[in-house]
Amino acid sequence: MDTWNVMLIDHDRLFSAALGTLISSGPFRICHYAADTGDAATAVERGSEPDLIVMALQDGSAEELAGIKRLRTATGARIAVLADEMLDRSLSLALRAGADAYLNKSMSSESLLRALQLVMLGEVVYPTHVASLLIATANERPTPTRATPTNNELSKREVQILRCLLAGQSNKAIARNLHITESTVKMHFKNVMRKINAQNRTQAAVWAIQNGLSPLVNA
Repeated sequence: MDTWNVMLIDHDRLFSAALGTLISSGPFRICHYAADTGDAATAVERGSEPDLIVMALQDGSAEELAGIKRLRTATGARIAVLADEMLDRSLSLALRAGADAYLNKSMSSESLLRALQLVMLGEVVYPTHVASLLIATANERPTPTRATPTNNELSKREVQILRCLLAGQSNKAIARNLHITESTVKMHFKNVMRKINAQNRTQAAVWAIQNGLSPLVNA
């Protein structure tokens, strides 16, 4: 079995030490501990060659986003983000910066190790509500788009429909939630797809996350 070198990024040394011990119980070897992305980037510039970078997200700030982007440019290592909460805003930031995984700190040790191994096998690991959309349309093999509407901005209703999509709702469920007909939902979806240059629901969901939208359970 391959052993991958891991760089851990977290200002909390105690947490990093515990996480390092946990990760080392799998096919991983800790090669460097960094307090922040600046420290990590400096280590890479000085010759550190991690296969995987695991970063504990603090507040999803612009500085952290810039740090992830800097690491993405500086190294070909896979990047996994650990967050205290599954917040769509910070998920959006992580995706925009090029992270390969967005994981919850509260997940079990077994799930964490399995997720990190999947990342090293080339998979991209999303939260459950996004992963379900990707699995549902796996045969479509979409290429995520980051297009932004240029000629026509999304209407309030179209934004609501995208948010319902992120919540994993079918057209029928969206119609019931928004108190409109299913044919109206389909019409809005057609308009949304055209505006954001998406070819399917998965691309639309990824675009919505990348542009800061959050799931809408009840209108």
